[in-house]
Amino acid sequence: MRIIQVGYGYWGESWMQFIADDPEAELAALCVKTEKSLERAKAKWNLPDEKCFTDYDEALKVDADVVIIVMPHYAHVEFAKKAVLAGKNVLIEKPLCDDLDEAKEFYRWLQGRPEKVFVSHNYRYRAELWQMKEGFDHGKLGALQFIQLDYRSGMTTDPQEHVWNVAGWRGSQVCMQTYECAVHHYDMFRFLTGSNAKTVYAKAWNPPWAITRGPESYFVTIEFENGVKACFSNHQSSVGAQTEFHGDWQVQGARGLVRWISGKGISLYPASDNPGVIPTPEESGFPGFDRAGVLVELRRALRGEASVLPSVEDNLNTLAICAAVLKSAKEDRVVSLNELL
Repeated sequence: MRIIQVGYGYWGESWMQFIADDPEAELAALCVKTEKSLERAKAKWNLPDEKCFTDYDEALKVDADVVIIVMPHYAHVEFAKKAVLAGKNVLIEKPLCDDLDEAKEFYRWLQGRPEKVFVSHNYRYRAELWQMKEGFDHGKLGALQFIQLDYRSGMTTDPQEHVWNVAGWRGSQVCMQTYECAVHHYDMFRFLTGSNAKTVYAKAWNPPWAITRGPESYFVTIEFENGVKACFSNHQSSVGAQTEFHGDWQVQGARGLVRWISGKGISLYPASDNPGVIPTPEESGFPGFDRAGVLVELRRALRGEASVLPSVEDNLNTLAICAAVLKSAKEDRVVSLNELL
């Protein structure tokens, strides 16, 4: 799979490692905005001149199977459209964008075109999440009932701890907590439940030391179309008891409670009358950790095989949860996803 990568910031640099580690992937070209960043990438990855570009139009002339866009949120759709017009398939780093109307317009624009466009949600590729999904989908944990998730980031009230959240373009994001962080968790909810959200109710506020645009603390309740409920407590600038980025999960099934807790892994508290069992990663079909799994799934999708890599159409349902959370918190009411989609 020949890849053109666009962007080489912190996240773009980490993408290069995943591409390098994949025996079935090859970097066809790297396009970087500035010569300084390009020279840094050339030195670290020993890239030949013919693979290095600062001109996106020129980079798109390179023969490749897919363009991976690792740019600021506001540039995702613009750069994706250019790639599609050049006849390239596209993988957009999450979020697709931070405006649902722009995302819907992009989806309409794509209709009838042969190129395939996907969104990379790397936190969908965690072994524990796939183990739970396998267990609930195939009865090993019984029917999924509800999900409780707690995400906390931060250890002090010092705003400097979170200054990266507003560095550069990030300071202009619509809502850092929603579109940079919680969007992962909403995607994980949808993957685990196998369902789209039906309604959302949210309460939001800022601690006195908050520094990002938009609220940083939320209590969110989601009802999914299949009846599963989720309760999500998420805080960008908490103090103490910081979780790992995936958060701390308590997931109730008919055959027991599954806990996936930071630093402790996944465990089952089984029902006494009909105990369940957590499948192994191998039994779940887990394709690989983080973007290693994304690349495996991308190859499958490009070949037309079964894949859970989110398409643009699928990803609209995750972005709609983000928009519904902000709307619910602002208007203090339950928001139906039908209002937005």
